[in-house]
Amino acid sequence: MKVALLFPGQGAQYVGMGKELYENYLVTKQIYDEADSLLDWNVKEVCFTDSNGLIHQTRYTQGALFTTNYGIYAALKEEGIKIDAVLGFSLGEYDAIAASEVLSFKEALKLVDLRATYMEECAKATPGGMSAVIGMETEKVYSLCQQISEQVGSPVTVANDNCEGQVTVAGTSEALEVANGLFKEAGAKRVVPLKVSGAFHSMLMLEAAMKLEAQLTNVQFKDPMIPIISNVTASTMNKDEVRENIPLQIIKGVRFRESILYLIEQGFDTFIEVGPKTTLSNLVKKISKEVETYHVEDVESLKQVIQKVGGTLC
Repeated sequence: MKVALLFPGQGAQYVGMGKELYENYLVTKQIYDEADSLLDWNVKEVCFTDSNGLIHQTRYTQGALFTTNYGIYAALKEEGIKIDAVLGFSLGEYDAIAASEVLSFKEALKLVDLRATYMEECAKATPGGMSAVIGMETEKVYSLCQQISEQVGSPVTVANDNCEGQVTVAGTSEALEVANGLFKEAGAKRVVPLKVSGAFHSMLMLEAAMKLEAQLTNVQFKDPMIPIISNVTASTMNKDEVRENIPLQIIKGVRFRESILYLIEQGFDTFIEVGPKTTLSNLVKKISKEVETYHVEDVESLKQVIQKVGGTLC
């Protein structure tokens, strides 16, 4: 058995996420408490009650979800599960970076908070959006994006390659309006505009990427203790590549499908989603019917994973 952990990204969040493990695992409680001590807003309040309606705002979503993912991971790690690789989706890559110990939780959280700030600022300054393209071959989506960008004169690009037949594109509103019609004409089953604040994972986020890169000057990256798979390259990263890819990841597409196929080629047969909901584990099932998928987001699902995969609860 070779086990890879998957950390979800923005969109998986919901009010109440992580609360049960916070109340039952000291290590999880310590993660949330540390996050509250580091940031100038209340992470626990946003995650557990969200009385001010902040959880779906990019500025707060990213720190809240990063903390929740890592708090769940801390509980899973305490139970003694063997981990052979880590992979995060977009924001979730920061959890993978922290889990592999390239950066500490504290260091990664500070970068996540900056990333969220810069991306929200960039979305306001350079408006754009995203659409999900369902039921079209991935290569055809890539090809049409290039054609549309040339035709309109503004970019539309593949932002998330989730699985065959499910791709997200990002671009200016003008480009997306043209793209949505052309994708349907070219045979897409559905094209669904997404409720997001910006054109994430596209060149419209360039200013955010540049600002984040400027913050890395004094950050010390360590060699990964667990192999970590890159959203940008869909292969393993060393510490220098992690540093290079942190800003690139904001403007490049998430190559999730290719990353899972890469891990399967390396002999991985077990994938555990660590965080709210089951978005990534459901995608893995579509990518391959030959592997086992699990998820952990509360006490019961944690116990089930330990019983199935192995650890001190067995």
